[in-house]
Amino acid sequence: MNNINQHHNNIQRGKGSLWFRLMSFSALWTILALMLGGTLLSFTFRDVLEKNFDDRLNSLMENLIGISTNLNSSQGAVGFYRAVADPRFEQPYSGWYWQISAKEFNPFRSRSLWDQSLETDLNKDSSQTQYFHMTGPEEQKLRVVERDITIPGNDTVFRFTVAIDTIEIEEQAGRFDTILIYSMGALGFGLIAASFLQVFLGLRPLRNIRRSLARVRSGDEAHLPTDFPAEIQPLANEMNALLDHNNEIVERSRTQVGNLAHALKTPLAILLNEASLQKDNMPQNMKTQNIEPQNILAGQVRKQVQVMRRNVDHYLRRARVAANIKIITSRTEVLPILKDISRAMSIIHKDKDFFIDHDPDQSGLFFKGERQDLEEMVGNLMENAAKWAEKKVTIHCRAEQGQVIIEVADDGPGIEASVRDAVFARGERLDEETPGTGLGLSIVADLTRLYGGDIRLEDHKPTGLKAILRLPMA
Repeated sequence: MNNINQHHNNIQRGKGSLWFRLMSFSALWTILALMLGGTLLSFTFRDVLEKNFDDRLNSLMENLIGISTNLNSSQGAVGFYRAVADPRFEQPYSGWYWQISAKEFNPFRSRSLWDQSLETDLNKDSSQTQYFHMTGPEEQKLRVVERDITIPGNDTVFRFTVAIDTIEIEEQAGRFDTILIYSMGALGFGLIAASFLQVFLGLRPLRNIRRSLARVRSGDEAHLPTDFPAEIQPLANEMNALLDHNNEIVERSRTQVGNLAHALKTPLAILLNEASLQKDNMPQNMKTQNIEPQNILAGQVRKQVQVMRRNVDHYLRRARVAANIKIITSRTEVLPILKDISRAMSIIHKDKDFFIDHDPDQSGLFFKGERQDLEEMVGNLMENAAKWAEKKVTIHCRAEQGQVIIEVADDGPGIEASVRDAVFARGERLDEETPGTGLGLSIVADLTRLYGGDIRLEDHKPTGLKAILRLPMA
């Protein structure tokens, strides 16, 4: 049994919770998908920003070329026939710059460059528009567009350059990333909450199966319901088929045990009867001559046959209880049983007093099981207590944590704690001089375990022994 429990615990630790696995997978996948999607959106937005930025740079470049005019071809001078539209080109180090360069001539640049120039490689061909990054005044990160242009009336090749600080792109991208993070976070929280609700509702039929199985195990129901969802109902149908098959096997085993017990009863009755006849039919001359072997043999046969009959009855009863214990639905009121057995014991043991003690609110206490089994357990406990009691046997019953507690105490000599477990062994008797077969407490222990209860012995103050019986309460 310990190995089975350990194996079950290992399976639980290895498999884990289905709810946890589903939620973990859903949350992990949601987070990864949102992170991937957010990153893709961020890169896409930045790419669009840079493309728009380049379009603006190119537009400024076209405007700069459009307003340029040749002032002095011999000196390579270039001028504008009207002012540049954006005033930021006039503000020193504003981040908006333009410059017109030519070989062997000083560059013509925007006022915003103040006393600095943009570094351009005039040996590099820029007949086609070129875009690149560079570091400008005050360590500004600039996005630059440049192109080589020849102005009509002048053979000099001029390098037109326009540069704008990329801080504008970074600020817009940063704001977008902040909004994106909050949006994705809210969306992720909503998706995980939706997954939680979906898993919770989706696994509800499995929780219903667990509760239904608990009712079957406790005996409140014989089968699982048939109103589960279409995906779960086949499992419930298989469980019901398994329960029916198990009940069929148990019933068949019970029938076989009963047939065997009944088959043994008849030969045992014949042996007992023959042993009695052997003693009664002994010739008178053998009786007067004190010939005892036949008497001894007959007595031993009769004694052992009675023990065998009790064992057969016990195993027949145990088979019946084992067959019905999982589907038992009967309820037995406890106090009437205690009173009936106490009254019977008072007649058998006239020199002993039996007292029943119970709480006032426990008059409706019910045992979840068969009446005969409760009578068997309590009767054996009372019988055992009456054998050893000096004068008094006390019976107390109460309810405690969903269990029926029955205590049977006597004022006898008691039993040493070291040998108390031995009295529950089959056929074990601590005092061979006291009448009995040693089966009473063993029967109580067997029936108690079958019902999922417990039986133990304790000292009873000031003297004596107390048996505490715990059984399921209906």
